[in-house]
Amino acid sequence: MRLAYLTATLMTSGLLATAGCETDEPTTPALRTLSGTVDATLPDEAQTAVIIWEVSSGSPDYVYKFGEGTVSGGRLSITLPSDPPVEAINSYGLGVGLVAVLVPGVTLPDGKVAAGISAADILAGVSPDRSVIWRAETFDFGGATPPADFWPSDFPPGLSCGACTPRPDGGSFDGFAPAACDGIQVTAFGTADICNWT
Repeated sequence: MRLAYLTATLMTSGLLATAGCETDEPTTPALRTLSGTVDATLPDEAQTAVIIWEVSSGSPDYVYKFGEGTVSGGRLSITLPSDPPVEAINSYGLGVGLVAVLVPGVTLPDGKVAAGISAADILAGVSPDRSVIWRAETFDFGGATPPADFWPSDFPPGLSCGACTPRPDGGSFDGFAPAACDGIQVTAFGTADICNWT
């Protein structure tokens, strides 16, 4: 995720725009839990973990918060009640969710997040190299064929997790490879080199 984009799109004030987070018929099990560790340098009071989905298939790009859990004893746990809502998914059928921990005292309701202040003001930490991945049963490129190295094809339909992988051709954007959902590590936001997949 591009740090400049995230910085320009997250905010804490009343300008947050909420949208419904329910799906009519989830295609994954009713509950899906993610877990991991939280760096000891984060404030002890930072006890809310969230998932922030980047949607870049249209214009303008935006982020969507869906998924929340707790931090306790240096570990985080987030349970998703369903697949992410359609607003959190790119139009061709891929969702990539950044796992983060909020600054103490900050709340972020589920829904589309309007442009606003610096992400550093609301994110105490992020998982730079592990993300939540959601993919549709089939991708929809409007008749176009995806490239042979289209990394989302390596993931099963529904919810899973991915580890950041650099482009093998040295290109500008990273990708993800399937990984366990219990190996997430959240580090301080200011020092995190976030996977640049788009």
